[in-house]
Amino acid sequence: PSSIPQLDGCEISIQWRPASGVGGDCYDVIPFTSSRFALCIADVVGKGIPAALLMSNLQAAVRAFAGDAVEPADLCCQVNRILCGRIAEDRFISFFYCHIDTALGVVAYANAGHYLPLLVKQDGSLERLGAGGPVLGVFADATYTQGLAQIATGDRLILYTDGVTEARNLAGEEFGEERLLAAAVASRACSAPALEARLWQSVADFTGDTLQDDATLIVVAVE
Repeated sequence: PSSIPQLDGCEISIQWRPASGVGGDCYDVIPFTSSRFALCIADVVGKGIPAALLMSNLQAAVRAFAGDAVEPADLCCQVNRILCGRIAEDRFISFFYCHIDTALGVVAYANAGHYLPLLVKQDGSLERLGAGGPVLGVFADATYTQGLAQIATGDRLILYTDGVTEARNLAGEEFGEERLLAAAVASRACSAPALEARLWQSVADFTGDTLQDDATLIVVAVE
């Protein structure tokens, strides 16, 4: 999206960094009401124009099916069936889709083989959002389970693609989820833009500010 809507009860900050001019990462924010919205993140295997074209198909399908009454697990099933007829055998997409309701304090989600989003609670405890099913575009008859997480003021939801945690330093060592989590817990009281900036800085400090793959980072701060 050209701009990120800011909704009641939360603050959203997103940064997308392609490895080249175009890339295979995708994200979207779809408002339903002033306090309820859909949020998704996805990563196509591969880079460059082929990955970007496939990702445009995904985003169009998500926009076509997304709605307040369409549950995340059902959307994953619908989008997966569409993609299975349009994707090469060596391609697939990891995908995470959720509905966030800040008035009720809940996140309903389905994870299609994506890196597990991190829900960092105000007290520093952690929940990983993993309920779902396989990646998109491989099994046309795949089914997806739906997860539910509680959110409250002070919590931080962090979504990312593998370009963040698999970024390497000069010695070839990956940044990794544990470093990302440690940085998130240490700065969990920050606003969404400040926390996002600190997480990117942690990656840059570790890697010398170089990325080997498309990288996307989303921070949702519950207010």
